[in-house]
Order: sequence, then C-alpha cells, then structure tokens
Amino acid sequence: MELRALTPFMGMEVRGIDLRQPVGDADFALIRHALNTHSVLLFRDQALAEADHVSFSRRFGPLLTHVLTQFLKEAHPEIYVLSNVVDAGKAIGNHKEGWNWHSDLSYKAEPCLGSLLYAIETPPEGADTLFASMHAAWDALDEDAQQRIRHMKAVHSYAAYYGKAFADRNPLSDEQKAKTPDVAHPLVRTHPETGRLSLYVGEDVVKEIEGLSAGESETLLAELNGHAIDPAFTHRHVWQPGDLIIWDNRSTMHRATPYDDVKYRRVMHRTTVAGDRPF
Repeated sequence: MELRALTPFMGMEVRGIDLRQPVGDADFALIRHALNTHSVLLFRDQALAEADHVSFSRRFGPLLTHVLTQFLKEAHPEIYVLSNVVDAGKAIGNHKEGWNWHSDLSYKAEPCLGSLLYAIETPPEGADTLFASMHAAWDALDEDAQQRIRHMKAVHSYAAYYGKAFADRNPLSDEQKAKTPDVAHPLVRTHPETGRLSLYVGEDVVKEIEGLSAGESETLLAELNGHAIDPAFTHRHVWQPGDLIIWDNRSTMHRATPYDDVKYRRVMHRTTVAGDRPF
C-alpha cells in the first residue's frame, strides 16, 4: 500500500490495496490517520460487492441509515443509492442529490464522521464531485474574521434544504420531519481527532446564524460560503467505475455536478459513518 497526494492541501490516493480482502490493523491505522490529516481518500479500481462496501465502512465506526428509506438497498440498508435510473417505473435511487455545497447530515444533532461513495456506473462526462477543505478555508481567514465568528452558532435545517432542493417532489412526511428537527452547530468546529479548526457552513441547509438579524445572517453566510469554495481550497474528482472515495465530513464540504441524465446512467452507492456532536 502506498499513499499519493491529490493536492497540496487535501486528499490522498491509496494505491496497492484490494478492499475485497480484509485490511490489516497496521494498514488500517495508516488509512485512518490519512483520513484525519488529509480529509479525502481515493481508492481506484475496486470491485466491491455490497457486503464488501459495508464491511470496510464499518471499520470506521457504526453506520447510519438515511431518512429517505425508499432509496436504501434491501439486503444492505446501510447503503443509500444515488442514481437517475428508473426500473419498472420506480426510481432506484435519489437523483439530483447534493448539487449544492454541504457536509453530509449536518442537519443532525450528531452529524456523520464520514461518507464512503462507491461508483458502479458513471457518465463519460459530467457528474464530477467537488471537495472543499474547510481547514484550509479557516486558516486563510484573517485574524479579525476568525475572532468575529469563532464562537458563533448556525442553524442547520433539513426541512429548509429539502424545500429548496426538491420543490418538485412530495413534501416530507410528518415522520421524516420529526426525525430531522432543526439543530444549531458551531460555525467553527474542532476536529475531535486532530484538534484542527475548520469552518462549518453550507449552502441551503444552513438556515441562519444565531444572534444576527436576518439580513446580517444572510450576508455573513454568503461571504463565508463564497470564501470556503474558493478554487484555492477545492479539488475536482472525475469519477471512474470502481472508484471508492471516503471524505471526512468534519473538515470538508462537497457538491455533485450536473450531467446529461437523459443520455447517461449513473449508479452510486453510499455508506455513512456515525459521528459525534460538533464542538
């Protein structure tokens, strides 16, 4: 196994490992350390069965199931399907998911540690994923800006996000709303394993900043989101079938990009590792 940097500020490619086979403790310790320090890990040329994907994911911690249960795999409900494919008149996965900058499940009281996304079918063009380093974004703020926001909190809202992203769909059920109440998190969070600070923002899902007027909140969120996705802090991944990427939701944001969903098929499987409350 060898590690190769994807960018100077974020990301490592892990080479020479077949994730269908058990990963030894020493190698996994290196993988875990690389995730904590580089935030995004890429494994190419994998040929994972659903059980392999779930088994490797569990090495990072307990797995979560998504609130949109209609898109979970029956045999392995830990796997959430992202796809534009329709089979027998029924969508096999969620489509147009994550086309805004976000950190997965930030609307939960205990957001996830990370996500492992596995590419089964990918379009020959489009459908890339962009990643942004929130460590690098925080480090690049001047001292006055850091001091201003250091102890602020922001409200994350799945209902607000869903209403904007999926206005053409049926609204959330009362049960789904009950599972995803609004929650306040620090605007600057501490990585629990390294102690590094990072911005904790996001488009659409972050509704407001506590203690500010609506106008002040909107302006500051726009400034911070714009800063966080500066090209100096971002990396674009061009997917190939067999790619597995794990990203650290405690220190990154990401977004999907559009593709010709009439001409091309896309099938992706995602598992999500439980985390703890941001501080």
